[in-house]
Amino acid sequence: MLIDLTIIIVNYKSWGKLEQCLESIKNQKNITIQTIVVDNFSNDNKLKYFRNLHKEVNWIESKNNLGFAKACNIGAFESESKWLLFLNPDTILDSNSLSSLINYSNSNTEHRLIGIKQLDQKNRNTNAYGLFLNIFTSTGLSRIFTRRFRGLTYKKMNNTEISHPDWISGSFVLLRKFDFIKLGGWNEKYWMYYEDMDLCKRAKDLNLKVSLFNNWKCIHFHGESSRKNKTITVMSKTEVIKSAHIYIQNHYKNLSALSLHSILILSRSIDLIFGSIFSTLKRKIFVKCFKYWKNGLLKGDWSSNKVLKTNY
Repeated sequence: MLIDLTIIIVNYKSWGKLEQCLESIKNQKNITIQTIVVDNFSNDNKLKYFRNLHKEVNWIESKNNLGFAKACNIGAFESESKWLLFLNPDTILDSNSLSSLINYSNSNTEHRLIGIKQLDQKNRNTNAYGLFLNIFTSTGLSRIFTRRFRGLTYKKMNNTEISHPDWISGSFVLLRKFDFIKLGGWNEKYWMYYEDMDLCKRAKDLNLKVSLFNNWKCIHFHGESSRKNKTITVMSKTEVIKSAHIYIQNHYKNLSALSLHSILILSRSIDLIFGSIFSTLKRKIFVKCFKYWKNGLLKGDWSSNKVLKTNY
């Protein structure tokens, strides 16, 4: 049987939302789908139940939490189709949306990495895309001016049938398998966050067009896996900061890299130090980041200690 599309989902204790996601996949008609779920060591005794409940799914159980990028690559290795869709477990697809999306994409081959409009549970656009990290986008205020200067405001991007942001969110990334192979897959130096920006940056360096299709949409309950409790929240927010520095290390050199590292450290330090007055959460994040920044500046090592050297 010819498979049209492989959907790859990385799950970490998101069982309730995953159930809704899998049901929305079942509601797709006129398309043959292979669904692969990589469970990133949820370790909560629920996987066996879901295996029995959703026998149509190819379940892969990881013995460690390998992070998003490595788990995606493990799932992609098992895929058997021309098209790959990397989908978060906390998303709900519109009924019968994937067949028309694949048909359109097959007919319009210039679009190589494809995202769609993502709405939250209150039907608000989550703006699941952005600008590459550079000297002009390193702070919130500078990003606002850069969007206006480049004509990439949220209003303009969201009201165009097809727009072309620098990067699209990893919560929904559709691409052809040969492009995925050409890109070398997801960059496993990232444990969580910025791996989508990195993938799109490498795509643009190879002249592969990144596109956002606003005529298709899904619901995305952002943060289902990363906000389970305070410990996970501290860990995930710390990884956001680490991953920004990893991105700099991967795409900038010498003075440009040092300048960006320094700007990020200064801006994040100010936010976390002042926030620490009122928030124990920010205090814990600052302590973890201070150690990380010290190691990065003194040793030039910006890697995340969450990344495991695991073969598959």
